[in-house]
Amino acid sequence: MTLYQHQKDAIDFIFARGGNGALFMDCGTGKTLVALKAFEEMRKTEPALKLIAIMPLSILEAAWGEDIRKFTQFAYYNAHDKKIPKELKEDILLINYEAVILARNSGILNLMRGNMVVCDESSRLKGNTTRTAKFFLAARDLPKYKIVMTATPAPNTPLEYYAQMEFIKPGILHKSFYGFRNNYFHLQRGRQVMSGKLVTRAALFDAMRTGFKYEIAPQNLKKLMTKIEPYIFYARKKDCLDLPDQVDEVRKVTLSATQMRHYHEMKRDLITEIQGEQIVAQVALAKIIKLRELCSGFVINGKKTIELVDSAKITELKAVIEEAGDQSIIIWACFHWEIERIVKELGADNCRTFYAKTPDKDASLADFKSGKARFMVAHSASMGHGVTLTNCSMQIFFSLDYSLERYLQGRDRIHRIGQVNKCTYIHLIASGTIEEDILKCLKDKSDMTRIVEEMIR
Repeated sequence: MTLYQHQKDAIDFIFARGGNGALFMDCGTGKTLVALKAFEEMRKTEPALKLIAIMPLSILEAAWGEDIRKFTQFAYYNAHDKKIPKELKEDILLINYEAVILARNSGILNLMRGNMVVCDESSRLKGNTTRTAKFFLAARDLPKYKIVMTATPAPNTPLEYYAQMEFIKPGILHKSFYGFRNNYFHLQRGRQVMSGKLVTRAALFDAMRTGFKYEIAPQNLKKLMTKIEPYIFYARKKDCLDLPDQVDEVRKVTLSATQMRHYHEMKRDLITEIQGEQIVAQVALAKIIKLRELCSGFVINGKKTIELVDSAKITELKAVIEEAGDQSIIIWACFHWEIERIVKELGADNCRTFYAKTPDKDASLADFKSGKARFMVAHSASMGHGVTLTNCSMQIFFSLDYSLERYLQGRDRIHRIGQVNKCTYIHLIASGTIEEDILKCLKDKSDMTRIVEEMIR
């Protein structure tokens, strides 16, 4: 595997800082591979070293598992929904943040001790009161090597740097979060500043209740960044000249137990119906549309009304958007109720739509292009040919249909003449469902009838 130059630079950066550092790299720049190759180099001189990689569940297998299998010879243990081993026989332990918190009394701290720990999408450590932040701050002295990685380290406020930087470099900002906050931030509402670092608890409560929030002055922000930047490696897609111009990512989401039970019951009934009627493939594909609906968090009952169920995709969509910072994004969806739900969740002021129910499509496009709205939520059947949206370089496929033509046309809305940035395409895929088959068919450009054939075997 030949690394890109920015990836080589990132590995050198980590080694120059004793195996510790922050990789604040854009989506699609290869953070996972950097961490794996850094570990691979360390193992040459420390063969007993283990890697404990902690991340959101959606990228546990889709990113980490795939890259380990594709680019290394390491064995790994996927700890999701499994007992944490007292002794790790494999080279790498993969575990999601929620499982780490639940497993803190089950040996995870012992596995971290003296080994390499990587926190992917480390903005999950934001704040100081969350269980995740408290856990990692308490465990900061255990690992021998520590890396935090994310595209957006502080999506809401510079306060969010604290836990991430303190984990990799204890004491760099302050021994306590409150000391850090008092040193760099002040309370402000509009132009009104609450002066004085020390206030009574009652005064503080009243200030926050009436709209004051912690802000940082430009000179203090500069002071803060000067303090932490020696331990941060940045990689922005626009600066990585050797990157391909299109980068694809898959985010796997896990449906709830109830959803999966309904999914398998529905799939069984549909297979029985298809087998019993000698249905042609295209009709069968239409019939299994209900499986796709369930993956996105809704079903249509016998009365033709929509029933919403838990949507892991909505949760993951919001996480991806937070990681993306403030850039404009196109979100593709196959069903109008998906589009409407996404708009409701993200806020109508932030969204414009392009589908059959959009009253003025030209105005919608104009608002998105001008930046009046950050998100364009669209159906590829409506916005396929002829539309150029090079003001945007990221797309999220909330759901997929079977049409390779529409899929490629949708991708091409941003990847065309006039685009100056690398394009990123993120696919939200429900694990263990037909969505995995659809994506594979689209990527392989294979016949969609294969889905039906495999279902009825």
